[in-house]
Amino acid sequence: MRKEIEIELNKKEEDGRDTGKKFKITEMPAYQMERWAIRALGAIGKSQAGGVMALASMGLQDVLNAFATADFEKTEPLMNELMECCYFIKGDTTVQLKKEFVDGVVEEWATLLRLKMEALKLNLGFLEQGDGLDTK
Repeated sequence: MRKEIEIELNKKEEDGRDTGKKFKITEMPAYQMERWAIRALGAIGKSQAGGVMALASMGLQDVLNAFATADFEKTEPLMNELMECCYFIKGDTTVQLKKEFVDGVVEEWATLLRLKMEALKLNLGFLEQGDGLDTK
């Protein structure tokens, strides 16, 4: 079963017009995540010789820094793909945040960035534990 997290925006000064909104983030399927990781390596300029393990040897902060300094044209599709992991929850209804729908739900640009970062953390969560290669 894929991992999921729920986020409720509740800090008025930070979340602005999106305060009170709830979102669910679901982990990508393994095959999709593997392809995403390989494309990410190319976009951030890491050698693909190490394959996915090169990404696994980076810390989460390293990945975020690499995305911030990489060519936006290469990273934008990857960041947009992270939105496929994000859903809006209102009552008993859950709706995927697709491009044509997102502006009708999310009002703050910072909310979009936060959702993408949370999706990145969920999908690459093993990076928060160190180099990702520790077998202890």
